Amino acid sequence: MPTLADIYSAIDSAKRRGSDFARNPGASLQQMLGYANDRARNLNEQTDAAAQEGASYGPASQALAMKMAEGYNPMGMTVYHGSPHLFQKFDLAKIGTGEGAQAYGRGLYMAESSNTAKTYQPRDRKFEDALMQKYSQAEKARDYASMQIYEDFLTHKSPNEIRDALPELGFTGKDLTNAQKALDFGTSQYQKQTAGGLYKVDLPDTHIRRMLDWDAKLKDQPIAVRRLAKSLGMDLNDLGGDLLALVGKDEAGKQTLQNAGIRGIKYLDQQSRDGAQGTRNFVVFDPNHLTILERNQQPIK
Repeated sequence: MPTLADIYSAIDSAKRRGSDFARNPGASLQQMLGYANDRARNLNEQTDAAAQEGASYGPASQALAMKMAEGYNPMGMTVYHGSPHLFQKFDLAKIGTGEGAQAYGRGLYMAESSNTAKTYQPRDRKFEDALMQKYSQAEKARDYASMQIYEDFLTHKSPNEIRDALPELGFTGKDLTNAQKALDFGTSQYQKQTAGGLYKVDLPDTHIRRMLDWDAKLKDQPIAVRRLAKSLGMDLNDLGGDLLALVGKDEAGKQTLQNAGIRGIKYLDQQSRDGAQGTRNFVVFDPNHLTILERNQQPIK
């Protein structure tokens, strides 16, 4: 039976998915159909494996139970990952080959804010050179509208973000025409990039609810976190970050958390930390909990 928190989480997830569908219905439908086929196949495989275990409640039966439980809340949060590498699935073996320093534990790092993720995506030198050349030309011509568009591209904004914000800039007449031309040029160069990717990823809410919260008191955390803290003799008024410091941020610490039923770590990003609220980053332990939706705004089948 889903809890009230599960229901609210599902509603929030539905809102996020609805926004994605409104922006790109074709790609969203394609992704939905792909996920339905994948989930049906996986469910059949897990059912067969559980049946072979018979009356014993083994690993396959536990995995099947979890899959069925997640059916109450199949939707998740859209998060982002910036990387110098191009891939279609996350791989734990690649941890440490990107820009991150694993400062909040060992795992796969996701960001609720796409702008945070973009800082870990290296820019193609040809892309930046082409944009800088155009920016210099616009500056000499005092074409401030084009300069604004090129500056947005150079500060890691995507074509869709720039296009959506264009009406708010208030350009009219020649300025609007120049801005649109700059947007078209920047978009064409953006699509030619080969240096890494910005990944749009689905992270199920059911896993987020089972994460260690770096910024929260232990007494306010999921039951798996509280149980582990008690077993280690910790004061439940300590913070989640204190628990992570105790078990360690290395592979052994990650394994301790996983064995306790903790799915990952969540923490406020740098832009939100001063206000103690806002957007978060997530450290995901299991790559199977992540589904890549898009890479550089192109759907992943």
